Amino acid sequence: MRTFAKRLLLPFLIVLFLAIIAVLASRYASLDWFVRNDRWLRSVIRANPVASSFIAFAVYLVVSLVPGTTGKSIVLGWLFGLLAGVIIVNTALVAASLVTFLLCRYYLKAEVQSRFGFYLRPIQRQMKSDGTLYLLTLRLAHAPFSFMNYAAGAGTDVSFYTFWWTTQLGLLPGNLVFVYAGSRLPTIEEAIVRGPLGLLDGPMIAALASTIFLPWLVRKVLQLILSRRKEARQLPCHVSEVHRRNET
Repeated sequence: MRTFAKRLLLPFLIVLFLAIIAVLASRYASLDWFVRNDRWLRSVIRANPVASSFIAFAVYLVVSLVPGTTGKSIVLGWLFGLLAGVIIVNTALVAASLVTFLLCRYYLKAEVQSRFGFYLRPIQRQMKSDGTLYLLTLRLAHAPFSFMNYAAGAGTDVSFYTFWWTTQLGLLPGNLVFVYAGSRLPTIEEAIVRGPLGLLDGPMIAALASTIFLPWLVRKVLQLILSRRKEARQLPCHVSEVHRRNET
């Protein structure tokens, strides 16, 4: 429930911010300062796409190393659009994951074990039985980003290669959804012209809603797949036990 509320908070705050600007603009002034700076920032990005992308990548990478900084991809989508935003976000998140993974694996293992050992035990059990599929499932289901990096690096024996490709693939669908949601948000100037009600177009509402409900849906589907796999593994053992009892 707490994770759901955190996912709901950021889209709500972004829409609220744009709506407040639109209301103030229609009642009091044109808010030229906001419009001017928004135009300037977007013009700089258009004039220097490569340099802007590298700067955004570096900032996003550093911020991603700080636990609890969710929703950044919406801002990247708002500024850079869908394609560039997804490339920057996915690359930076994977790089941050690998840095954290290596630090925990080789330097912080004892500290992570002492602080999160109790929470690591279920992951360690699942990694022994399902391994790669379980790690990919957690990424696809948008499990807590920083904790997953700590857990895989310090609490499991998963290889660097497996951690890399499951992270690269598993984060991509969620990043697409969040960046697309950001790309559907209007610029500040558009928000002022269209007014508060103009923010509520169908694609934008669907995009923001998907950032909240898609990870939950993916988690439920993958949990069902894992449970079916577990039942399938247990069935031969059960059949062999029944057969042994019948023979005796």
